[in-house]
Amino acid sequence: MEILTQIQKEKFLSVSGMEYTTNELKGHFSTPYPYNDREWNLSPWYFSYVIEENTGNLICELDHRMTNNRIHGWDKLGNELPSEILQKYFTPHF
Repeated sequence: MEILTQIQKEKFLSVSGMEYTTNELKGHFSTPYPYNDREWNLSPWYFSYVIEENTGNLICELDHRMTNNRIHGWDKLGNELPSEILQKYFTPHF
């Protein structure tokens, strides 16, 4: 059974720069391609994600020591999630 929909996989790639291939409900890794920018040649970003088992929502965070974190999330149809859901998993750093 697929954990993410095709549109969620595309969103995952567009933020992390990596394809979703693990079928894990949560994870984290360092990415040299934040926002799928293949020309990025500075230090990598840290990418974390959570997939809600009951809703299928994808919530993810891009974080870098030199700037504020970015939190994103989408439902199974690719609609953006409200901040109340996002902040259950990741706290904005300003």
